[in-house]
Amino acid sequence: MARIEIPVTTISRLSVAPPSQVDGDATNDHYIANNDGRIFVEIVSTDAATQSVIFETPYTLDDLSLEDQPVYIGPSTTRYAGSWPTYTFNQTGAGDENKLFLNPSVSTTLKFRAYKL
Repeated sequence: MARIEIPVTTISRLSVAPPSQVDGDATNDHYIANNDGRIFVEIVSTDAATQSVIFETPYTLDDLSLEDQPVYIGPSTTRYAGSWPTYTFNQTGAGDENKLFLNPSVSTTLKFRAYKL
């Protein structure tokens, strides 16, 4: 199945209302389109245990792959993660250019919002 998009909300001086949260989907995973390196992600956990979100790093240097970036979220906690430099985190495959891929460890008990300035 296709990854689920997390839309990006631009914050302005005039303010913005928080967008709807996107429920985590550990089966299909997620993406954020058009990562420009200024995006950050709000991760809300309603889980009773610590969970993780893996941000994929497709970048290689001299045939060496970078390890994916894990972010850990404690029980019933909200965390903000980012920014995500384009040269390290943007996908490059056909149809996935400039997308940031993130993979939650569980479904439904992790919620996402994405913002940029």
